[in-house]
Amino acid sequence: MKSPRRWFVPARSAEPRVYSRQACERSGISAPIGDEPDKPSGKIRGMSHVLEFQDSEVLDVVADGATVRLRLSAAAVVDDSGQRGWLGPVRLELDGATLQGDPTHAFGKVAEGRLRHDGRDLARLALPGTLVGAVELTLRLANGTRLVVQAHALAAGVADDARFTEDASC
Repeated sequence: MKSPRRWFVPARSAEPRVYSRQACERSGISAPIGDEPDKPSGKIRGMSHVLEFQDSEVLDVVADGATVRLRLSAAAVVDDSGQRGWLGPVRLELDGATLQGDPTHAFGKVAEGRLRHDGRDLARLALPGTLVGAVELTLRLANGTRLVVQAHALAAGVADDARFTEDASC
């Protein structure tokens, strides 16, 4: 019998912790991407990040057949020490996807975002990260645009030159 797969997920310490997929799902965090689940993933200059859609900035949304690509110029994230800030650029690719809404007006601040995976709400998405199964991403932008993407898989990636900028608000 195969042992259960385990993933490294963002933690509040400098060292990543290993959790099972079930523990990730219970905490509302997606399992990080990677063919080798026992290796740390989601590291940007030694830090792990999780994406929170609200307050992120959408650069553009492109539908290409059954693939929808969404680029965030500034993704609202929390690092593994609990520090809030922005990371960019970040890209989301949804495969086997259908898009509801007008992507030509899909740019600017995310006023509200909701991510569901296999019928369960996810509060955060590990970066980089992947979800396989029934995925639904709903975004309401500050300009009034509403997008709903239903897909069979979501892959979130971070550019090699991505930079984390701390939130300096009081």
